[in-house]
Amino acid sequence: MKLYGFLIFCLAFLAGAQGDDDQEENITCDPNVHIIGGTLTKSNGNALDSVLKFQCPESTYPFPVSHTKCMRSGHWFRSYHRRHKPTCKEFRCPMPVLEGGMFRPLSVSYAIGETVTFECYDGYMLQGSVSRTCLKNGRWNGTMTSCNSGSQHCPHPGIPAGGRKSGSTYVIGSKVEYACNDGLVLVGSNIRQCLESREWSGREPSCQHKSSFDTPEDVASAFTASFTSMLGLTQTGEGKQPASTARKIILAKDTPLHIYILLDASESVGEANFEKAKNVIKNLIDKIASFDVRPKFGVVSYASEPITISNINIQETANADDVIYQLENAEEAKYGVHADKRGTNIHAAFKKVMEMMVLSKIIYKNSWDETRFVTILFTDGKSNMGGDPRTAVKEIKDFVIAQNKSLIDYLDMYSFGVSDDAKKPELNALSSQKHDEQHCFTVKNTLDLIKAFDNILDLTQIGDLCGVADENLEKSFRRRHPWHVLMEIPGIGSCSGAIVSPQWVLTAAHCLKDVQTKLDIEKITVQVGDKFRLNRVEQVYPHPQYNLSGLLDEKISQFYDYDVALLKLKKTINFSETNSRSICLPCTRETTRAIRKPFPGTSCRDHDRELLPKTMPVPAIFVKRDKRLESEAIVKIKTSDALRDACEANALHAEEYKHVTDVRKVVTDRFLCTGGQEPTAEEVSCKGDSGGALYVEKKRRFIQVGVVSWGVINVCDTVNPDKRHARDFHLNLFKVLPWLKERLGKVMTFID
Repeated sequence: MKLYGFLIFCLAFLAGAQGDDDQEENITCDPNVHIIGGTLTKSNGNALDSVLKFQCPESTYPFPVSHTKCMRSGHWFRSYHRRHKPTCKEFRCPMPVLEGGMFRPLSVSYAIGETVTFECYDGYMLQGSVSRTCLKNGRWNGTMTSCNSGSQHCPHPGIPAGGRKSGSTYVIGSKVEYACNDGLVLVGSNIRQCLESREWSGREPSCQHKSSFDTPEDVASAFTASFTSMLGLTQTGEGKQPASTARKIILAKDTPLHIYILLDASESVGEANFEKAKNVIKNLIDKIASFDVRPKFGVVSYASEPITISNINIQETANADDVIYQLENAEEAKYGVHADKRGTNIHAAFKKVMEMMVLSKIIYKNSWDETRFVTILFTDGKSNMGGDPRTAVKEIKDFVIAQNKSLIDYLDMYSFGVSDDAKKPELNALSSQKHDEQHCFTVKNTLDLIKAFDNILDLTQIGDLCGVADENLEKSFRRRHPWHVLMEIPGIGSCSGAIVSPQWVLTAAHCLKDVQTKLDIEKITVQVGDKFRLNRVEQVYPHPQYNLSGLLDEKISQFYDYDVALLKLKKTINFSETNSRSICLPCTRETTRAIRKPFPGTSCRDHDRELLPKTMPVPAIFVKRDKRLESEAIVKIKTSDALRDACEANALHAEEYKHVTDVRKVVTDRFLCTGGQEPTAEEVSCKGDSGGALYVEKKRRFIQVGVVSWGVINVCDTVNPDKRHARDFHLNLFKVLPWLKERLGKVMTFID
């Protein structure tokens, strides 16, 4: 009987459950919901659990919520939100707080564009910004303002606008704690301590609107500043001295750097955004690999579980090029590999990083003591499973500390939240808090992330890397060819050249044929950068074996073998002031890093095979000048024996060489040949182009392989010239390396 009763109960329960399911299928929410001043999207129409997201124009945010979903009650909004019509409200900046001083005008909040000015009472000194303006994302520009009495060990730490501080003792060891007012979230350090250096620990806090985003420009600027600080590089134009709370250990060239990248593949990301984020990561990896460090990469995608795309402990495939290949081709790099397991388990992703870090101590034992670590997290929302990610982050920090490595010098943890689902307090807790640096970022959408990373790590603004050019086609020609210079030389007129170091310019020796005296040298001017700064020359060094009249006894009036020269400038070029930069030279340590080869372990012969392969014509560029207009000439270097012979044979059509029967008399193996009409017509040089760089592009860097020397036919000054035999010959730098090393060996490292 008891069994019979139990069966009746089960049947009734199942029937009730089925009834609930039927009712849920019939639940829908208001189809006429809208937002004033904005737009909306729905993940599944008006059905139960459909996600509704509001989008607002720039400088506004959705109120009272940015997103919601259709609930079982049949409503989009909870009862306390239903009292407000969805509206796009304009951001306003919170009221500043200033102890020991005052500010004007006084208001509860401030509209975009309003400016506040600060002043301190007598006996206090103002630190930070004297005035601050409310920006379009509801944040103040400038830095936090404070009034310092100078009576305690540390200066007044300041209070963020819209925030409050507890603690008024600023002696060594004392702490202050911060919190934000309702509706604002704290980003930065919530607790700061007065250090023995009499500076405050951590990062300056700010109170931000929960719907406020970092602009792409701010992300690019702040990430670049932090990352280059970690690399030990200066940004061009930097002049300030580092604070004592800054990093103490600077990465030397070729220092090992382990970078772990965590990519969100949860359901809300979607395949399209996942693929866009992969492209962002490939761009980032490609740029990082251009620095003078030895980066190894580990890449993990995560949803409910983490999946390793690139394992940092497989040394052969952890370099930039191989990791990019894996991101493009590996099955593990596809969005679908996570199947229907689409949660957001950030905890498990960091645990996977921890596993790789522990093993890497064994794999990279020979370089372990020098190794620095970076984690870069990308997520579009809050962690919703797998435990608190802060515990996994703490494990990573504890592991680094256990290796006798300070967190300031050896560990950088960056977080990028994409969309308003990303929770700032959580991301802030997963990020490093370092003096004058930002490690936590939130952007509005994937498009803004792409914009930010297009400008992140702008190599043209960093250090003294050779062969770096501005990739923005809207920039001036000289910024896109920053090594190119124009010279005015007595007796010759104009010649071109290339900056190879801050005080040296490489050009053609024949440009100096009439430079005989010290007075002649002093008359030479070198025009540098897009501001056309004029530089004077201290000394000229033509190749000792260059002799234009060396074959006069054979009735050959011009002989251009060894047509290369160096000019030493009187003053060092300031790259940041002139927007100029040096080009890379082959068979140097600097170029070895530029083409991402190991140093030591790469030979000059390896450079030759990489830069001038014999398998096919090599695409190359030189700068062509037509009066005042400069442009790129795209050519192909004929490197195979057959194409080289055919190209060089045209030399005998030059007016000076028509009676020469053996082309090898005038075209030695120290020349590279370009030009021709097949399969397409190539550009050829004009008179003023002599001395310019013939260069190739490799992995976003530019390496000079030749010097523009002479051409067969003057197509520029001839009416209707016959271009069939138009060819150019360039002095091959690989053939004059002993001389280059002799002259430049103190300013760059040559390899054998």
